[in-house]
Amino acid sequence: GFNGQHLNVGNVNTASKVIIARKDRDNGVFPFSIAALITCVGAAVAFGCEKKTMLEDSPRDDNNDDHDDDDATTILNWSGTHSVNVRNEHFYEPESIEELEQVVATCHEKGLPIRPVGSALSPNAISFQSGGMISLSNLDDIINIDKENMTVTVQAGARVSQVVEALREHGLTLPNLASIAEQQMGGFVQIGAHGTGANIASVDEYVTSLKLVTPAKGTIHLTAEDGELFQLAKVAIGALGVVSEITMKCIPAHKLVEHTYVLKRSEAKTKINSLLKKHKHIRYMWIPYEDAVVVVTNDPEDNNNTQINTSENSLSVEDRMQPLTDALKQLSKFTSKPYTDEMLTGMGFGEIRDALLALAPLDYQLVREVNKAEAEFWRKSEGYQTKPSDQLLQFDCGGQQWVFEVCFPTGTYDDNKGKDMEFMEDLLEKIESTGIPAPAPIEQRWSASTSSLMSPSHGEKGGLHCWVGVIMYLPSDDEKERKKISDIFKGQYCDLVRRIGLKYHIMSHWAKLE
Repeated sequence: GFNGQHLNVGNVNTASKVIIARKDRDNGVFPFSIAALITCVGAAVAFGCEKKTMLEDSPRDDNNDDHDDDDATTILNWSGTHSVNVRNEHFYEPESIEELEQVVATCHEKGLPIRPVGSALSPNAISFQSGGMISLSNLDDIINIDKENMTVTVQAGARVSQVVEALREHGLTLPNLASIAEQQMGGFVQIGAHGTGANIASVDEYVTSLKLVTPAKGTIHLTAEDGELFQLAKVAIGALGVVSEITMKCIPAHKLVEHTYVLKRSEAKTKINSLLKKHKHIRYMWIPYEDAVVVVTNDPEDNNNTQINTSENSLSVEDRMQPLTDALKQLSKFTSKPYTDEMLTGMGFGEIRDALLALAPLDYQLVREVNKAEAEFWRKSEGYQTKPSDQLLQFDCGGQQWVFEVCFPTGTYDDNKGKDMEFMEDLLEKIESTGIPAPAPIEQRWSASTSSLMSPSHGEKGGLHCWVGVIMYLPSDDEKERKKISDIFKGQYCDLVRRIGLKYHIMSHWAKLE
């Protein structure tokens, strides 16, 4: 594939194109097929057409013949779960703020819908709108880095990774990062992206000002002095206008010491409150059908933890992967294409897990075996590593997948009411008693409250929120099998999460709401 950061989107009116968001699992860049980068996580803007303001489902078109339409652009999201066809005349790529303002004004006058789109990373393709889309990939300038006041001002099309690299030269970094850094800054903020840490809010909380191109008011500049409008605009999924510029707080660049280890479920439950206060960043990865919770903590490197850095895992990659490779050789033995040692050479963790699940992705007995092997992989992977913060807070999310993530309050930083562990107990009990083919992990993270009114983690200062994400992978290219997996995930699995979540007052992540 091509390194997406070196590509420019051409004139969309000259030919048809297929734009595919796809992560390269080996090096973390985003290659694109036929065309190029269209910046980050999307949002929903609809101007002048009341019926178009609702986010509509954009299911994967299994028999989409429109790719041959010379007047259309087809966009496929990273997970291959959604696609959309947009007439080239309604796919906008402004090259200046003035051009962006003109597009918004014209669409408003003509009653045309339009949504900002980025790299199409969102699992639910929140940015897809067949009636009209706008990419800010050409508006990616880093306008100013204020080292003294520790802020950065960027155009909304700048990628997170691009901003992090620019800040590195000034000894600064962003205060929070999600798992992937190829989002556009506009979408990064507008959907309320988050990392993990009981005392760290989602990224929108660190925005000090933004510029919003609106249909009725033109470009407006908002800060905290604008009160409720600013708090609405920070996480607005594009519904108030197109964000064109963002100023965000920064923090000093630093290294983190990451510790990965496995606890039993009972230990994870009893230790969570002390761990939340002890560690700057912490996440749990629960493994259904296994008494294993993978704990990953990250803390700034200092004299107190420098001594433990030598406790890095001494096992080779092959030794750590052995539970998975052994399982794949054993379970594929009776298929038409059994895996051999030669075939497994060079395969990464995500690829092997996909190959295992592809044998029978909806057979919960097989999924249990895969989860068992994964738990053993993590036990063999226990240890420490030290790297710059941005390199550790981002991680491989695996292959094509469905994801549903919810957020709910669990108390305060000083007084966790235990709703986080109660939710996991309820969820795992139902998964395992009903035999849902739930692969690992069920990821659990935490964040502080945010003042953004539309954020799932909105709340009073000092509040503690829990995020839980369930997943199902799409390891096959067979459309019938993909549909079966999708139906089970969106029906049985997501419905279960919603039912259990009622008493916890869950809210869905904007980019992961199906």
